[in-house]
Amino acid sequence: MKQKPSIDERLVELQQAKVLEILGQAAATGLQNTLELAMSAFYFADHVIKMVEAANTLPQPLACEEGCHFCCCNQVELTPPEAIFLGHYAESHFAEAEKQELSAALQRSLELQAGKSKKDLARARPPCPLLKDRKCSAYAARPLVCRAMHSLDAKKCESAYKNRDLTSPPYYAHRHDICFSISQGLLAGCRAGGCQAAPLELAQALLDFLHQPRPVERWLQGEAVFTTYSRPKAIKKQR
Repeated sequence: MKQKPSIDERLVELQQAKVLEILGQAAATGLQNTLELAMSAFYFADHVIKMVEAANTLPQPLACEEGCHFCCCNQVELTPPEAIFLGHYAESHFAEAEKQELSAALQRSLELQAGKSKKDLARARPPCPLLKDRKCSAYAARPLVCRAMHSLDAKKCESAYKNRDLTSPPYYAHRHDICFSISQGLLAGCRAGGCQAAPLELAQALLDFLHQPRPVERWLQGEAVFTTYSRPKAIKKQR
């Protein structure tokens, strides 16, 4: 398994400050500025990773290619701003039939999770509900944890997937450290701004966003719009 990422407090502080700046505007302008919370984190992570790798040549190239989907068969945690961004992307880019398919896939994912521990699910390797034909159907809006995922050995990824092996293939720790630190900055900024701030599970968070009234407005007002990350014993079907 991967080691727990290290936290860069400077990245946390910078992202937190950016969140508070955007939230000060979002209260007046609503959705568009709220979407910038996640966008700012994505751009910041990309920028820092590029800076680090420009200054330090990678000894080995990444093995990831389009259609290699093994890392997409994991549980995904994300922050409320990322859930809002991802939910809005689905609402804006998916046809009605695709939205119905997504809702069904999200529900199936929750039913599969019911009563299972994180370790159980890590071994089961369930596909992300956004995975379609071995590709992410919302790639442009994928959360930070997905942006951090990569491998230096595609064959080991495939072997780990097929054998339900929890041993992580080789990867560059700095990418995970950067994305994790910026994710923590997102949560810290939301918490300081009076908005719900907790790690969320992707399937539940998307269902919450897609099936609740005025999720963005209510989240900005400090309501607990999203179900906090947990491993429920039973799942109620959302209508």
